[in-house]
Amino acid sequence: MAADIRLHAPLPNASGGVDGLAWVQWLFQSVRAQRTTLIFQTDAVERVLALVDWQRFTENIFLPVLAPALLRGWRSSQQGDDAALAACDHDLHARLSSAHAERSIAGGAILLDQTRGAKYQAALGRFRVRVEEGTSSGHLAMVWSAVAVLFQIPPLDLLSEYLREEWIVATQHCPHHEVPQGPLSFSGLSHRALHEAGVMGFSS
Repeated sequence: MAADIRLHAPLPNASGGVDGLAWVQWLFQSVRAQRTTLIFQTDAVERVLALVDWQRFTENIFLPVLAPALLRGWRSSQQGDDAALAACDHDLHARLSSAHAERSIAGGAILLDQTRGAKYQAALGRFRVRVEEGTSSGHLAMVWSAVAVLFQIPPLDLLSEYLREEWIVATQHCPHHEVPQGPLSFSGLSHRALHEAGVMGFSS
């Protein structure tokens, strides 16, 4: 069954002077309200078990698959290379399981709809056209990469905020869970991903 991705909150004024991280917090509220999982999934009630699931997700999916895709998408969007962004979306689709791909596309659809009224959309707007035409799947990581470029969010925050939403959405059933710390923290994992990608190649 297709996810209900209708949004009812008005788009805030995005014309200049937007605080990137404040925008992220607002933007993903709709995702949290409409999704119970993105790609990371845990049914654990105890935080220690949730962290086991989190480590498995970060080692098996985020670091080898999602982080490189996010960074490639960010660079492609920054350069206005629509073909490269579409190719990255296609490659990500091939690397995700069918269940992960379905949830990723549903999350991406929310962001595409949520940002429809933003001005000067550049790569994001052109990618939306591809998704609407059915030539691109519109994975969450690709949409988020294009949104991050639109609002001048640098790679470290691109990765950190993506991880934050994966954790928060998946642990809404246990809102008392504290966010991961140390090497498994959003910042720690993001720095690791940038290091593995070559930090200089993705400076803002």
